[in-house]
Amino acid sequence: MDEWGKDRITEFLNRRHRERQSNLASLQELKNQEANEFEALEYFDQVFGTKSREIQKNLNNLQPGDRNQLTGTFNKILGSLQELQKYLSTSTIFLTEHKIKTCQAAINDLQAQVEEKRARLIPKKKFGFKSYTKPEVKEEDKEEARKDELDGVKRKEFQWTVAGLRNREILLDGELTNGQDVTISDLESCVVRIVGHPGSIQLSKLRNCVILAGPVARSVFADDCRQCKFAFACQQMRLHTSHACDIYLHVTCRAIIEDCTGIRTALYSWTYPGIRKDFASAALDLERNNWQDVADFNWLSPDRPSPNWKKMDEQGLIEDWPEFLQHFRRENAIHAVAE
Repeated sequence: MDEWGKDRITEFLNRRHRERQSNLASLQELKNQEANEFEALEYFDQVFGTKSREIQKNLNNLQPGDRNQLTGTFNKILGSLQELQKYLSTSTIFLTEHKIKTCQAAINDLQAQVEEKRARLIPKKKFGFKSYTKPEVKEEDKEEARKDELDGVKRKEFQWTVAGLRNREILLDGELTNGQDVTISDLESCVVRIVGHPGSIQLSKLRNCVILAGPVARSVFADDCRQCKFAFACQQMRLHTSHACDIYLHVTCRAIIEDCTGIRTALYSWTYPGIRKDFASAALDLERNNWQDVADFNWLSPDRPSPNWKKMDEQGLIEDWPEFLQHFRRENAIHAVAE
């Protein structure tokens, strides 16, 4: 065999060796990734199970007793439930849809048990009213009372969670949301404005709602939403089991949809004073936006676009949010809860 032939064989063997080494490295990387994901899921199951069992045990141990002491115990249990909800919200990015729904159902069940036991062990006091002459209240006192009432609602209802409202408008400002995990569920024909830089947002069971959010440091997860308009700026976004929703999006990773239809995306366009500062606080890159790149987990064809989402046409874009909100409020008879 001549030298030229030997060189060809040597080059062929060297190339095969390099390819084999590359394949082995890729296989090892895949194994490491799968191992890390398995460890994360295993750890999540362990922590979530431990926290859930602890809350259930505390509920089972509740007995009739002193009203003030029971109130304090219920507040501690509710605090533990909030922490469990936050833990689930911040873990949604690596959990399957089935796991998220299962865990959320467990939290909802614990919440229902808390409400049932609280109603049974701490019943609301009944008041009887005798006939009397109502004293005259000055206008300035009425206005002050209205402000106090709104402040009370804001502290009680909107500390990290909004739920069960119809035809209302809610403003969550930075004092409530900065660095926190916001959960919103069971709303119909509502407007929610989230100003500041939340840690994460989780949405569920929304109908004909407008959700406008400032920069989110981590993830936005939405499930079971219909005919809604969203404005999200975040690192990661996942939308599950939703239909006919418009998303004005700034996302630094690839957005994900699953079991969705009629989804339209557009460039994030909502703004408010101080939003650039919130982008910096949330550590979101203003120059990196993948709003046009959506992964549909129900569409596996690489050579054809998914029929479940598309970019919004220019004639359908909302260019003036204040004008749109004014029209939406009139159309849905919306009144404000907190401004």
